[in-house]
Amino acid sequence: MPKSNKPRRAYRPDRRHTVDRVPSLLEMHALFTPIFKTMDGLASGEVEHDKGVPIMLFDGEWAAIHSAMIGWACCWDRICADQRIEYDSEPLRKLARKLENGVLLEVSDIEQARTNIEFTRQVFRRTPARVLQQHSVTEQIAIEFEKRNLIKEAA
Repeated sequence: MPKSNKPRRAYRPDRRHTVDRVPSLLEMHALFTPIFKTMDGLASGEVEHDKGVPIMLFDGEWAAIHSAMIGWACCWDRICADQRIEYDSEPLRKLARKLENGVLLEVSDIEQARTNIEFTRQVFRRTPARVLQQHSVTEQIAIEFEKRNLIKEAA
């Protein structure tokens, strides 16, 4: 026997999909803070490293900065293409190539990458959360395939 005589609200699972929710400021802060801290570290010349490879802390795990930048660029290429937004990920890819090959960074490289990340932050705030989630999961799958040498280049 129910404890309350109050009628229950009807269950409508499709109701939550009628309005696309955009990410909150807290979600934006959680995602972009590690990236901007890494950019600050690169600008100051003080980043963590493992055996000479610059690394960053993201989502509680250490990752090579060049790999993270390539993954970031690929993911935002997908998102912007889906949303029909013109996006050029070349500044991030250039920074990643220089880090991977041990080439000294110029201030302009870091500033261009920071500007690129700022653009993605603006796109993030106006893109529906479900779109962001779909493309980030797709990118994670592509990364796993690439790690296991099932494909040569992330799809």
